Amino acid sequence: MQEFQKPRAIALGYFDGVHLGHRALMERAVERARQIGGVSAVCTFDVHPDSVVLGRQVPLITADAYRREEIKKLGGVDEVIFIHFDEKMQHMDWRDFIHKVLIEQFHAAWIISGRNNRFGYKGRGNAAGMAEECEKAGIGYDCVDDVKMDGIVVSSTYIRQLISQGDMETAARFLGHPYTVTGVVEHGRKVGTSVLGVPTVNLRLPGEMALPPYGVYATRVLVGGESHIAATNIGVKPTFLDSGTPTIEPHLLDFAGDLYGRMIHVELHKFLRPEKQFASAEELRAAIEENVRQTRAYFAE
Repeated sequence: MQEFQKPRAIALGYFDGVHLGHRALMERAVERARQIGGVSAVCTFDVHPDSVVLGRQVPLITADAYRREEIKKLGGVDEVIFIHFDEKMQHMDWRDFIHKVLIEQFHAAWIISGRNNRFGYKGRGNAAGMAEECEKAGIGYDCVDDVKMDGIVVSSTYIRQLISQGDMETAARFLGHPYTVTGVVEHGRKVGTSVLGVPTVNLRLPGEMALPPYGVYATRVLVGGESHIAATNIGVKPTFLDSGTPTIEPHLLDFAGDLYGRMIHVELHKFLRPEKQFASAEELRAAIEENVRQTRAYFAE
């Protein structure tokens, strides 16, 4: 039997951030796929439905370019299926979505969704309707209960709120992993090296991502299978009157090497201080030295 014809156990959702609630769905998909001798999959959309329905960008926890990679890495599923969400999909009847898309097109033999999942035109499809239609079609269905921490439902919306407040430690608890910015190292103005004696690497912040407060963070940078701690600035570098375009600049500690053109992952672990404009390079250098000390102390714990 060819791979695309195998029965699939499909977990539904947008999976922004791949938090603990998402992982519960994917774990069930992996379990059901094993039972039916099929393939575990996530079925998601290429753009956030609210951005089409409401006409405004939804700030994302995971950048578009890396969502497939993050879903597979953290969820352990065999496949990630992206469906284009446009006006036609927006107006599709929820029953058609189940039968024509999930079952006929993608060979769903088992479907997994969350209790509050809404789908189809005007969100009229829900868990009860899904259960009824799956039974009619003779396939399996699981409705997975919400995952809660501290009495709070784990959700991308709540995690975005934590990120916007700079509470990276609580965000990491709800995600099950640190909030991470991924990108390719670019050439900057080299102010860190030439003026401050503090070499940094420069990344452009993906425009669609949920931005934490501008400031300095204790971070961990992953590159080429290695991990390095770093004091990282996010913002517009007001002391040197940069262009105003926000960037993320890790200063890797105890590292010497050229990372230009390399893809790196920057995990934000703790907010250290807000970004501010200093009166001189000397004042900024002293603040960076303190941030380096704080970063070392944080990871030493």
